[in-house]
Amino acid sequence: NPSGYASTVGGGSSNGASGLYSTVPGGISNSALGDYCFAAGRRAKANHSGSFVWGDSTDADFTSDGVNKFLVRASGGTKFYSDSGATVGVQLAAGGNSWSALSDRNVKENVTPLDPRDILERLHSVPVTMWNLTSQIHSIRHIGPMAQDFHDAFGLGESEQYISSSDADGVALAAIQALHEMVSEGDCRILELENRT
Repeated sequence: NPSGYASTVGGGSSNGASGLYSTVPGGISNSALGDYCFAAGRRAKANHSGSFVWGDSTDADFTSDGVNKFLVRASGGTKFYSDSGATVGVQLAAGGNSWSALSDRNVKENVTPLDPRDILERLHSVPVTMWNLTSQIHSIRHIGPMAQDFHDAFGLGESEQYISSSDADGVALAAIQALHEMVSEGDCRILELENRT
């Protein structure tokens, strides 16, 4: 039952909303204790202000661990689609720990061969530096290129402010292919010179 000011419980069983403006739309054994929070599914516990907690059908508590967090337990996996037909997007496999981007040849067109050495040369011109995000404390460091430099070198993606992980992977793989070609050619040249002596 709702007990917090302007809180709501839409239905279900054994649900409670005691935080200010908190919501439990339904499900079972959910609680919205924090202010401005949301808990739904099964045994979701939104204990912190501003938290969104979705619990799947697993019979175990799933509890927020901080303010203003979005937490989802989806033990069958997670998918996000970015088109209206729900055909293109990313997924987190059940039990997995990284996102997989759809890369099926059936959703691609205008496929064009490229020159790996050209990609390697352009990649060489892209500064790769260490930095921190202005939205995080300065001791949290990252390594990578600036999106604007990456876009200037390759012209990829939807915006010069973002780098698609698919594009970064593609550039890295093409550069590796170029290095392989160069090493193979060097090995052949060395073998040729050794045979001359």
